[in-house]
Amino acid sequence: MAVGATNSSTNQHSNGQVNRRLWLVRHGLTDWNVQQRFCGHSDIPLSARGQEQSLWIAKQLLKESISVIYTSDLMRACETAEIIASQRASAVQIKESPEWREMDFGEWEGLTYAQIEERFKDQIGFFIDPEHNSPPNGESLIHLQQRVMDAFLVIVRSNEILLTGDVVIVSHGGPLRILLCSILGIPLQRQWQIKLDSGSLSAIDLLLGYGSSEPYAILSLLNVQIPIPVDHPAQDQFSSNELESTGRNKE
Repeated sequence: MAVGATNSSTNQHSNGQVNRRLWLVRHGLTDWNVQQRFCGHSDIPLSARGQEQSLWIAKQLLKESISVIYTSDLMRACETAEIIASQRASAVQIKESPEWREMDFGEWEGLTYAQIEERFKDQIGFFIDPEHNSPPNGESLIHLQQRVMDAFLVIVRSNEILLTGDVVIVSHGGPLRILLCSILGIPLQRQWQIKLDSGSLSAIDLLLGYGSSEPYAILSLLNVQIPIPVDHPAQDQFSSNELESTGRNKE
């Protein structure tokens, strides 16, 4: 589906309710993503392919009314946000926040799943029951959910989204999946069934009421990406970068 085919829902109703679109961007590809390493809080830059993906996303959003871009403060997300902002005809503010960072994977950061299985064979409960197990010296899923939802509520209660226009969030696979589960009523244990590839664009439409604490959300777009030629040498690598079905989040 072309992004342009999704009608942006920014408008105000006579009863004081406002529709806003929240564009969800998973940052562009990094070398660690290609190597299937757990990035977490490690500050890894975009690869050349990641920059290309980010530019493609920027072009998809050119005709959209964007009031502000919120981004994780990690380099790969900031670079993606800056590329999106650089293509706009008028300046758009970028707001960095550690609240939108990926989960802290603790002692697993920089490792592949195979390395984790070898070195932490007695500490891999996270892959089976992530709600009750955490990476060694890492962050819990519940803590990740709390900080993501706190950041989300700051956005939906801000004057920017109520009065001026749609919002872009540039973040990581984990936080974006947790956000979608939380606002759409999907159990957290089902998060691995939401596919969000590096360099992808998704969107939710929010029905906001003045004074209302929780907006009504509709998923409008999911995991749209730059087309990759069939004969591209890295086609298989890009398409298999995530292994959500086994709970192996290497963001």
